[in-house]
Amino acid sequence: MSAEVYSQLFDNEVTQQYQNSLKLNHTIDERHGLSGTMLNIPISDLLEMKSGTFEASDILATKVSETNIQVPTSNYYLKTVINGGEKTLYNFQKIQEHAALHAKASARILDYIKINALFKDEQYISGKIAKIPLKTGKNTGFNVDKLMAANSILEDEGIEIDPMQVSLWLPARLKPGFMSDQRVDSIWNNHVKPLVDYKITEYLGVDIRILGQKGINTIPFIEKEDSRTYQVPLVHRDAIVQGYNRNISTSITWLPHQDRWELLTSLTTGAKLIKSDGVVMIEAESVSKDV
Repeated sequence: MSAEVYSQLFDNEVTQQYQNSLKLNHTIDERHGLSGTMLNIPISDLLEMKSGTFEASDILATKVSETNIQVPTSNYYLKTVINGGEKTLYNFQKIQEHAALHAKASARILDYIKINALFKDEQYISGKIAKIPLKTGKNTGFNVDKLMAANSILEDEGIEIDPMQVSLWLPARLKPGFMSDQRVDSIWNNHVKPLVDYKITEYLGVDIRILGQKGINTIPFIEKEDSRTYQVPLVHRDAIVQGYNRNISTSITWLPHQDRWELLTSLTTGAKLIKSDGVVMIEAESVSKDV
């Protein structure tokens, strides 16, 4: 196989597997094709219309107070190598193996950037984001009552709760307790039967994403003797913005003086919480206790 064929195979494999591995894809606002190292987002105050008369007079302009929020971007890389002898022995299977490693690492870093934009933000650290307490509903696990309460907070803040515009970033350890709630599997509350294949992708119009504990794209938790306590984010897509200076790109380079192929995947991106009222944190334990 020629270098061009190897390069195309690697790029195709990474692109396809990367897209399938993203856990939080399409859950926030994304801006592509940026220039420079910063994305500037203007945030304006709430404005209301004013009543007027029928007289022919000037209409006064309403001042718009804007706050500029900067979204910094960073470079991310992963480089692996294939020995010249291995290339001969394994041919395209070795390329596919490395492509899977690069694709999954790329997907995890993008999820991690979204998660970090929330959990590392000063608004979250200082406790200014709305929170549903641990002892809400019938138990301390993740339950329907907590999700409904969080949805109500967003609506009270004037956030439009349109179908699939709000996403729940749910740790996998909380999934069994959530699905054990009979309301989740009830035909009156859910148009699908999640217990049939043990999958739940939507409930109450919320886009549900399940995240495991392997890799860097995990929801932070506090470890206890018999359980973990999570702050589960319920996020409106306009609450966080991610800017892309450079989308996922790949390359393969043959280095004859080192008898090896270098496989490189790179990305330039960053994300920032811009509307804290579009996020509610739901506190839940992995081992639920009755309240």
